[in-house]
Amino acid sequence: MEKIYAVILAAGTSSRLGFNKLTLKIDGRSVIQMAAEPFFQEGIEKIYVVTNPENGPVKKALETPVPFPLQPSAFPPSPFTFITNSHFTEGMSSSIKAVTPFIQDADAVFFQLGDKPFIKKEMVEQMIELYANRKKNLFNIIVPVYRGRKGHPVLMDVKPYIKEMQNLEGDKGLREIIDNHSESVLFIEGDEGNIFDIDTEGEIHALRERGYVIEKD
Repeated sequence: MEKIYAVILAAGTSSRLGFNKLTLKIDGRSVIQMAAEPFFQEGIEKIYVVTNPENGPVKKALETPVPFPLQPSAFPPSPFTFITNSHFTEGMSSSIKAVTPFIQDADAVFFQLGDKPFIKKEMVEQMIELYANRKKNLFNIIVPVYRGRKGHPVLMDVKPYIKEMQNLEGDKGLREIIDNHSESVLFIEGDEGNIFDIDTEGEIHALRERGYVIEKD
């Protein structure tokens, strides 16, 4: 069985909002809880969460009991390994570089953004199945797409790209690698949840308009 990890990128400062969007609650659950939930399933061995040095609120939110649909034997009581990114001001690339020493033994790794609360568990399951049944010469990266926009999570065989990850700069994240190796990417049909994130008050207002109860922690 292939070794699959998940990485939740959660080191941002939410500077545009002025408060930590990852602890914002949607119908009683924090954004970071909702973003992590789809990866609580058999087939994913480890979940790394990359935070900045002031990670207290995010860590607390993830350790707050929530009704995750877990198999009791599948995960330990605290299934997360927290990685501190001391260079978080250098952008998302710094979080990817911070986690690379911990994922080099994996066959494949999910990369998820901590502010994407509407990723479906079924999408993660589909991506695991596609990866497990792939022919290696056809693709080694899977990316969901919705209305022409590339989304998350990204599932990839990291071994061929570790060096490129370590050389990333700025806030592009994995986009540069995906664009440079498009011949190795399987693009699959996603939904709005794959591209929706929370960056502005307008997006929070849109959630309220849809009937969600939004609370600041």
